[in-house]
Amino acid sequence: MCGQAHAESKLEGLEDAVRRLKAQNDELTRQNQDLNNWKARLTQENYELQRQVQELDSSNGNLAKARAALQQQLDEAKARLDEESRVSCFLWLRRRRHYVFKLSVRLCVRACVPGIQGQNH
Repeated sequence: MCGQAHAESKLEGLEDAVRRLKAQNDELTRQNQDLNNWKARLTQENYELQRQVQELDSSNGNLAKARAALQQQLDEAKARLDEESRVSCFLWLRRRRHYVFKLSVRLCVRACVPGIQGQNH
């Protein structure tokens, strides 16, 4: 009987060990499933973030092209403005010289020709 009691005691110990191992296995299975769920969410989030990065890279490229085009337009507008300023200054100086010339001619005529001083030409 002693052998049978010892065997039953050993059996109960083994059954307890099996129950503990099953509980640990169930807990590890649950943790594994949780980790797989997290992995799936992170994979999806990573995919979405990579897609956003690609969109932003594309937008950045388009903005760089637009900036270059605007810079070229600005440079062309500055060049036109510089040219218009030079022409305007030239025309103003030309008109000024013409006015000074006409004024000096009038003064010379008034000084040289008697009787013209009172008349406006």
